[in-house]
Amino acid sequence: MNATEETPSAPLRLLVADDEESMRHFLQRGLTRLGYTVEAVGDGDQAVQRWGQHAFDAAVLDLKMPHVDGITALSRIRSSDPDAVVLMMTAHGTIATAVEAMHLGAADFLTKPFGLDELELRLRRALGTSATNRENLQLRTLLEGTAGGVGIVAESPTMAELVRRVELLAASDSTVLLTGESGTGKGLVAKALHRSGTRAAAPFVALNCAAMPDTLVESELFGHEAGAFTGAQRAKQGLLLRANRGTVFLDEIGDMSLAAQAKIERFLQEREFLPLGSQNPVRVDVRVIAATNRDLPALVQQGRFRAELLYRLDVISLQVPSLRDRREDIPVLLARNLERLSAPGQAARTLTPEAIGALCAYDWPGNVRELENTVERMSALAGQRAVLGLGDLPAEVRGPDDDTSGERNDYDTARRRFDRAYFTNLLMHTGGSITEAARQAGLSRGHLHRRLRELGCDAQAARDAGRSGGTPEPASD
Repeated sequence: MNATEETPSAPLRLLVADDEESMRHFLQRGLTRLGYTVEAVGDGDQAVQRWGQHAFDAAVLDLKMPHVDGITALSRIRSSDPDAVVLMMTAHGTIATAVEAMHLGAADFLTKPFGLDELELRLRRALGTSATNRENLQLRTLLEGTAGGVGIVAESPTMAELVRRVELLAASDSTVLLTGESGTGKGLVAKALHRSGTRAAAPFVALNCAAMPDTLVESELFGHEAGAFTGAQRAKQGLLLRANRGTVFLDEIGDMSLAAQAKIERFLQEREFLPLGSQNPVRVDVRVIAATNRDLPALVQQGRFRAELLYRLDVISLQVPSLRDRREDIPVLLARNLERLSAPGQAARTLTPEAIGALCAYDWPGNVRELENTVERMSALAGQRAVLGLGDLPAEVRGPDDDTSGERNDYDTARRRFDRAYFTNLLMHTGGSITEAARQAGLSRGHLHRRLRELGCDAQAARDAGRSGGTPEPASD
């Protein structure tokens, strides 16, 4: 193993099956010396049984074995565990058997004799591919378009970390509180939490607490019986019952009245409620996700938010970053929105480098929502032009100087700001590791060092912030 490769934090568990005792011992001793935990069995039947009884990271099966051969064992293991990583080995390898094994889901095929170095290389490649496929599947679930075809973009370290935390919460039913400025995409994160979890097949029901009059909140959430109040001519099912076995999303919960807060708090405690006009409590099984752009602890101090409700909501808190804190995502968001707005069958509009630089340098006080509106306005006013430049940008984005002869200077300044933010965040994300930051950026260590000096980045401050979880002070242009 090269010194630069990462050693797994816990030994990988391998299952080896071969009817030749000498081969079993050779593989078990050799792979154990390489740091794996290895269990060896003598036939395919035992391999299938052991795979079903224990958690293995991969299996290495001989093709020719008594009772149950390797192909049959492969088929049975993959049938019970479609994500299983299985390598086949044989001294009787033919193209036909290799094709059959690969068709049944084998990750690779080795012909005896082979060395341990070759086997480990194949194993690491197969395990890496499997992990990447699982990660891509999870990310597709999280990142697929959810609102107008524009989903969560996670090119920046801050958003990538948020997506990672969403993935970790996939199997949890804990209440989640999403915080962040208005327009950052808290609703998309709530949908991602729902779609990546065990309740994905059940309803996702949202209530905008800020847009709902206080007199209607209780009726909307809990429902009512016919005649419960003037105008209630028929019974109505509330959002909580409609979300049974799924997720209820309470958006802008900081704007809910104290009276309505008390009812939500009681529901979170008891997990049951009384529809208006009914004496029969209704019990539901829902996951609650709430969101706010308000400072709830400050509202508690002001007597405008119930402390007990905050405690019940803030089981797990996720901060959705502002767009100015994730500038690496801006070019992708721009491209996705231009594609969304393109007419059927027509290529999406593009932006000049100068326009992209200015858009990346802008602070976006309205966050993603403002960006979407800006791109839509630019597209609507562009007529038939396929390329949008600085002149198409709103004045507040373009800046006070409307002289397009200064586009290059504007672009250079914006690009420096973008690059500085990108490399600083990258160093924080890698815990201050220059080597890892250079690898992720596709640069050599020397090139990265030179670029940091050119940009005036304080690499040591970024390292310290990355290790402590803080944020370095930005350098001025």
